[in-house]
Parts: sequence; C-alpha cells; structure tokens
Amino acid sequence: MWSVNSINDILETAGGQAAVFLEWSSQVILAGSITAIIVGLLVCFLGLKLLRVLSAVSGLAVGAGIGTAVVLGLRFSGTMIPVTILLCAVMLAVLCGGIQRLGAFFAVFMHTAGVIAALFAPGIMPALFTADDLMSLLTMRLAVSLGISVAAALLAAVLAVVRTEPVTVVITGLSGGLSAGLAASSLLGISGNIWAGYGIGAVLALLGIWTQFMMQSRKIGRKEEVYSRQMKEQVSMESEVEKARKILEEDDEEEEDTGKRSGGRGTGSQDKGNRGACGDTEEDDDDDITIISEDL
Repeated sequence: MWSVNSINDILETAGGQAAVFLEWSSQVILAGSITAIIVGLLVCFLGLKLLRVLSAVSGLAVGAGIGTAVVLGLRFSGTMIPVTILLCAVMLAVLCGGIQRLGAFFAVFMHTAGVIAALFAPGIMPALFTADDLMSLLTMRLAVSLGISVAAALLAAVLAVVRTEPVTVVITGLSGGLSAGLAASSLLGISGNIWAGYGIGAVLALLGIWTQFMMQSRKIGRKEEVYSRQMKEQVSMESEVEKARKILEEDDEEEEDTGKRSGGRGTGSQDKGNRGACGDTEEDDDDDITIISEDL
C-alpha cells in the first residue's frame, strides 16, 4: 500500500527532476538560438567571403548523405558503416572546398533548400490543404515542400555555377537573414507569430545582400585600381624605353656624321700630301738637268 507521504515524495522528486530537465532544455534552446543568430548573421553579411567554408560544410553534409545511401544500398555492416560515411563526407568536402564552382553548387543547393523548407513550415499556409486526416495533411505538406525545395535548389545551384558571385550573395543573404530572424523571434519570445520571424529575417536579408554587394563592388574597384596602376606603369616604362631608343638612335646618327666629316678631312690632307710629293719630284728633276748642262 502506498501511503500519502510516499506518494508526495515521489511527486516532489518527479517534479524536481522535471524542473531540472526544463531548466536544462531552456538553456539548450537559449544557446541554440544564440548560435543560430551568430551563424545566420555571419552567413547573411559574409556569405561570399565564407564561400569556401560553406562549400566544405555543404560537401560534408551531402557526402554523409551519399555515404549513408551507399551503406544502405550495399548493405554494409560493422565498422564499414561509419568508415564509408566518413570517407564519402571527407572526400566531397575536400572537393567542394578546392573547386569553387562545385562548392558553390552544393552550398547554394543546401541553403536554397533550407530557405524553401523554412518558408513552407507548418502554419505558413494553413489553408493550402484540406485533408481530414492529420497524417495525410503532414505527408502532403512534406511532399510538396520537399519537391519545391529540390526544384528551386537545383535551379539556384545551376545558376550559381554560371554566375557564382551574385547568386551566392543573394542566396546566402536570404538563408542567413531568415535563420537569424527566426532564431531572434524565438529568443524574444514571439516565435508563436511566425510572420514576426519572417519580417526580421527579411530586413536582415536585405541588409546582408546590400552589404555583400557593396563589399564586392569595393573589391572589384580595388582590383581595377591595381590594374590601372599596373597599366600606367607599363605605359610609362614603354615610353621611357622609347625615349632611350630615340636617344641611342640620335647618338648613332651623330657618330656617323662625325665619322663622315673626319673621313673627308683625311682625304683632303692626303691629296695635299700627294701634290706636295709630286712638286718635290719635279724640282729634283729640274736640278739634275741644270747640273748636267753645266758639266757639258
């Protein structure tokens, strides 16, 4: 037989444990909300700069999913299960982190799917379905949400391969802003009104996209400034080389003119010398004729 005191003790113990569990769960929810806000703001305002990190994380998640599918398909057992999943995850994470377009594909795919899934959360469109059965209603919502998420994510991922920077800026701004907005609404205690979270997320997304585009334009401006400076230096160097070449050509022409003048003067002196030698020879001949005539 249970006494009243024993029942009270059990209820008090259960109540104490429940209070501890509720306190612990509230702390976990608080920490999760703060973490979601911080990560969401980083992704929202620095998504393009963190593209390699986001690509590696997305590759890790997709690789883990592929590894799980391989394990289930090949029916591995034992240590082969975690080894296969880890190997696929690490390999795809390394590939996504090293190849920019591949990483952008998976990163944009994952973030777009997350945005669409958050927009189709329960309560956003309560009048969309009219099924009587709750399980049927949830199944239909899940199927529609999954199909739209995959289609939109594939489209955005393909666009990210073609135009990596603008698509990445828009998708990371939306994803980070929406995540931070929903977490902030939960932290503020207004999570019951989902439109409040969407409103905060929309404001943060607009600010994040604008900030990322401004940072990207400044980066492009700095690159163009460096390129123009290099081109000016190259043009200045070419002009200096051209001036030096002209100076050398002028020096060569002056040397040729000087050589021609000095050569002409040398020829004149030679002529004079030849003429002088001929004159001396004639005078010697006259002297010899005079001496011979005197002897006769």
